[in-house]
Amino acid sequence: MEAGTLATKLGGARWRLWALVPVIALVGAVSLFATTGDSLVDLLGKNPPPRDELDIRRVEFRPGEIKVKVTNPQRDDITIASVTVDDAIVPFRLDGARTLGRLRSSAIVIPFDWVPDEPIKVGVTTSTGIETVQEITAAVETPRATARGFLGYGLIGLLVGIVPVALGLAWLPSLRRASPEWLAAFMALTAGLLTFLALEALAEAIGLQAALPTGLGGIGLVLLGVASTYLLLTALSRGFSQGDGVVGGIALATLVAVGIGMHNLGEGLAIGTSFALGELALGSFFVVGFMVHNVTEGLGIAAPIADRTRVGVGRLAALALIAGSPAIPGAWIGGFVTSDVLGVLFFAGAAGAALEVVVEVGRYVARQAPGGLGSRHVLGGYLAGIAVMYVTGLLI
Repeated sequence: MEAGTLATKLGGARWRLWALVPVIALVGAVSLFATTGDSLVDLLGKNPPPRDELDIRRVEFRPGEIKVKVTNPQRDDITIASVTVDDAIVPFRLDGARTLGRLRSSAIVIPFDWVPDEPIKVGVTTSTGIETVQEITAAVETPRATARGFLGYGLIGLLVGIVPVALGLAWLPSLRRASPEWLAAFMALTAGLLTFLALEALAEAIGLQAALPTGLGGIGLVLLGVASTYLLLTALSRGFSQGDGVVGGIALATLVAVGIGMHNLGEGLAIGTSFALGELALGSFFVVGFMVHNVTEGLGIAAPIADRTRVGVGRLAALALIAGSPAIPGAWIGGFVTSDVLGVLFFAGAAGAALEVVVEVGRYVARQAPGGLGSRHVLGGYLAGIAVMYVTGLLI
């Protein structure tokens, strides 16, 4: 018996080792191509000359100087040769290397007395004569991480996130008087709202990743963000679910709030970045547009608890905070941190979270709504949710 058990264990270990063979072979093949890929491409005669363009990641304004952060997105090294401001060559110094390897970054510091609120154009030329230009519509001193700055962005996040969601929750007493058919319509409206938010966030994530350096971009980064939050909320919903696997009541409202909160994190990021880059008009427009846009999100949170579920003021306040407060750290990150990768992950994560909650709302409506998912009230409510988000989105 012992000999048989030993043989079984050895056999299992042998098969586990064999399972590693394809992985090891794949690593070897990829490594071989990475080291000889240039010569292989040369054999095809398809190796175009590098563009020698730099990516200007951010332009910051400080009293008496301009700081330009650049990254090399190309395969070959790129050397910074000269810098221009409004087409005039200016002196500069580097906080980093002059010659940049692939995905390496450097900060160019330009002593320059810029004029507040005036447009300005900054150009960086490489040693091959290729110039990359960044135009700024209004030069504004870049916010520093100060107590006043944190307070300002925090108040913006409060106005954009928490206040409109709380106002939307004020529709709860009216929803409680609705008939079962109309309550199902409002639940479907919630699904429509979240579907719109999911696709909006996904489009934003895809747009942002397209602007990343080649080595960091790619749809894989978007997929990572979508899948991670979708699976996280799936695990969370399983913990909330009843014996039949359907999430309802306060648990479903919490999931809706979490999904909306992920989206508001991205909204805060967009607002903070706009103000930090001197796009004051765009940032102010975002604040007003998102405030109107987000009132409807409170309605979406209220719908799952409109079926006579007893909910105290404290619980409603908690739901408003879950959904709205992420706009505050989003504004802080956008205003003080330079990371386009975070922007992609935030918006992709918001898309995954919203899509998962749409699935949970659909399960609930299919089980509870008179007539199921095919009823007129449900179909009309779903389309109305998309239409409402589209119309309010025109203000952004």
